[in-house]
Amino acid sequence: MSDNPVGRPRQTTHDEIRRTAVALFAEHGYAETSLVQIAAASGISRTTLFSYFPAKSDLLWEDHDRLVALMEQRLAAAADDPAVDTLVAGMLAIAHYGVGEHEGLALRWRIVRDDPALRAVAFARSDELLDALVAAVVARRDGIDVLLVDSVARALMAVASRCTEEWSLLDAPAVDLDVFTAERLRPIADALRPLLG
Repeated sequence: MSDNPVGRPRQTTHDEIRRTAVALFAEHGYAETSLVQIAAASGISRTTLFSYFPAKSDLLWEDHDRLVALMEQRLAAAADDPAVDTLVAGMLAIAHYGVGEHEGLALRWRIVRDDPALRAVAFARSDELLDALVAAVVARRDGIDVLLVDSVARALMAVASRCTEEWSLLDAPAVDLDVFTAERLRPIADALRPLLG
């Protein structure tokens, strides 16, 4: 009897590959971990890895597309809300991580924090999200000052980003990230709301 199973070999999932990559990044550092090492540890070829993840940095942002879709849903639902509330709704969608997801997000945040190239990618992704938030608000409100919306969005995003950092550093957060962020954004949003009407 053969030790080889009959049929197709088990497929390695995107999530398994990401978990393997994050573990390697945490152990060896992002820059020091090669795609060849990730592929080998995942039991796949480098070609397969590239077909799943076009860029090495994509291995850390597994939920980006899901959160962007959630942000778009929240923006659509908040279309008639005041502009500041629409911005906050979009940012809270991006911060949709439960307490049970804390460990994974905290680990990814540390990996990004410790690597200059990843910090640049994170900044670029944040800028893309900001542009989408501003565009959503401007598209729904005739005559609104685009530069003022952009400035308000950047102020709110700075607070939201800081909340993600602080939440990630907690040993055991008591609340989900979006709740934590909402509490911190509330006074800032209240102060900025009159600027956008």
